[in-house]
Formats: sequence, C-alpha cells, structure tokens
Amino acid sequence: MKRLAWILRGLAMAGGLAGLSAQAADFYQGKTLTVFVNFTPGGPTDVEARLLARHIGKHLAGNPTVIVKNMGGAGGVIGVNWLGQIAAPDGLTVGFFTGAASKTAMGDPGIQIDLRKFGFVAGGPGISVTYMRSDVAPGIKTAADLMKAGNFWVGGLATESDKDVRMRMGLDLLGIKYRYVSGYPGSAEARLAFQRKEIEFFNESMPTYRASIEPALVKTGEAVPVWFDFINDGDSYTRLPDADGIDALHFRDFYIKMKGEAPKGELWDAYRVINAVGTTFLRILVVPPGSPKDSIAALKQGLQGLQNDADYRDEANKTIKFVPRYVTDEKAEQLFQLAANPEPKMRAFIRDYIELGKKMNGKRD
Repeated sequence: MKRLAWILRGLAMAGGLAGLSAQAADFYQGKTLTVFVNFTPGGPTDVEARLLARHIGKHLAGNPTVIVKNMGGAGGVIGVNWLGQIAAPDGLTVGFFTGAASKTAMGDPGIQIDLRKFGFVAGGPGISVTYMRSDVAPGIKTAADLMKAGNFWVGGLATESDKDVRMRMGLDLLGIKYRYVSGYPGSAEARLAFQRKEIEFFNESMPTYRASIEPALVKTGEAVPVWFDFINDGDSYTRLPDADGIDALHFRDFYIKMKGEAPKGELWDAYRVINAVGTTFLRILVVPPGSPKDSIAALKQGLQGLQNDADYRDEANKTIKFVPRYVTDEKAEQLFQLAANPEPKMRAFIRDYIELGKKMNGKRD
C-alpha cells in the first residue's frame, strides 16, 4: 500500500501535455479511428464511448472519422484479449474498457494479456452508489439504519466483479451479517430482482443510478442510498461532484460515522486496492501493444480538448447527467501500471476473499 500511496499523492485529475510532434499532429489525417468497446451496445460503457466518439474527432489533429465497435462477453474479458492479442498495433483502434483494470488486479484467469503492455491513453474515473430496500427489517429510512439490519440478500453480477467484492468488503468491514447471491446476467436483470424483493442490496454505476434508481426507487421510497465510492489521492478520500445531491456519504466517511474511527487492517487495505482500480480506472482507454507513440500523444491531446468542449458537456449532462472525465498525465499511467499489478501477498488475499464469496453464493429460498 505504501507504493500505491506515493503515486496516488501525485495523481492529478487533469494533466498538461507538451505540443504534438509533427508526426503526431498528422497521424490521423485522412484516417478512421475505431473506439472499441468491451461490452455489448446499450450499456453504460457503450453509451459513454459513443458520446466520446461523436465529439472527439474535431479535437484530433487531422479530424478523422470516428466509429464505434463492440465485442462483449465474459464480463468484458473477450474484448480485452482481442485488443491485446489480435488487433493491429497501428494506432487506429483505441480500447474503451470497463472492468479491465480491476479484473487484472484481482488475478482474473480469463485475462490473457498483461494490461501493462497496452499503450496507456487515459483513465476514466467514475463512482457507483450502493443502495438497499427500505423494507428490510427493522425498516431502512436512512443509511444509518443499515447497522440495525442483518441477513438481507446482497445481489451481484459475478463473484469476481469488483462491485461485488467492494459491496461484500464494505459490509464485512462494518461487521454486518448478510446473505449473497450473484450471477445476474446484467444490471437490468438485477434491478428487476431488487424490485421483486429477491435481492435487497445492490450497487449501480452513477449514470444508471441517476437515470433509473434515483427516480424510480429512491424518490418513491422503495430504496435508500447507503454509501457511494470515494476517490483516494493518497492523502485524502474525495467525494466527486458526481455524487452531489445524494443523501449519503462515501464509504470511508460512512464507516467513521458509524464506528467512530477510521477503518484499518488488511481487509481495509484490500478494499482500497479494489476501490482504486474500480474507480480511478473504472474506464480505461488503451491501444494495442506496440502502437505508435504518436497515436497515443494525439489521443491524449484530443481527450484534453474534449473536456472543454461545450457541446460535448451539454450532451453529456442531458443524456447521462454528468460529464465523464479522462486522466491522461504521466502519474496516472504510473498508477495504472502499479494498480494493475498489486503485491503478491495482497493479490493472494483478494483471491482468497473471492473464493469465499463463491462459497457464499447461493439461491434465495
């Protein structure tokens, strides 16, 4: 964790780039750039990728045509492996991935490519919100009422999902007893299970929470937000503006409010690792191993221009209720290299914790 902290301290949410070389400035002239998504169309990853694709072309030197292609399957793993093993290293395909960093950090055996070999373009920070049914005994009116509850059903998409792991770790750190069922095909199916009372505790990405959970479940009194993710810069635990208006605290502040002290210990250290790869690198933009450095430089500068694009920001606020941000600086790349490869002892601890989750995974009576 000390190795992680020193890099996190230097992590900026935006970083300057030197001017492009002549080769980088001309790289995309007359070409087509493919934004390659590791999930099927229609989900949050795809929506954000298509939003980016509609606007980034005008910020890339040469003003290339930008298209989107999808390759879903195995929780995003198939697309990651394809980009790393098959895609041409010509700089004309940029992976727009969700979950790749967390799967690598947790030692997912399905990942067949060392993520550190990709050409790093940017990290896309994002947080999610954990919520529960208000009718869980003895009645959940506020987040603090979670501490009175027990043996409710936590739902998940996959036992090796960083969201599943973080939900379980959070409850275990708080000392709350629960039951766990995972394996829902997607968030839409899990939301239906939540509404049918098959599960009572779940986690959604911020765009989905704002678009579906907040209006349909929270405002109607059916659900209560209990915490949301923090971003850790090594010195502080930051509440992103994305969470403004949500009647909850980020997990560490919630823990302190409930327990009267800061969390500590090996489980907390593991939580921080999973949180880092699941939030700071919720999305990653990478190019195939061996891609030209000029393409990476051009893409980074294009992303920085995108951040200040009024049309992009306006469409983002209208469609997904927030503006995605992309971290392109050198320290972000250093953190990515480290976060995707935790120390062996920590990875072993996380793998053991995942195996425990597999044993817990059951069916609702």
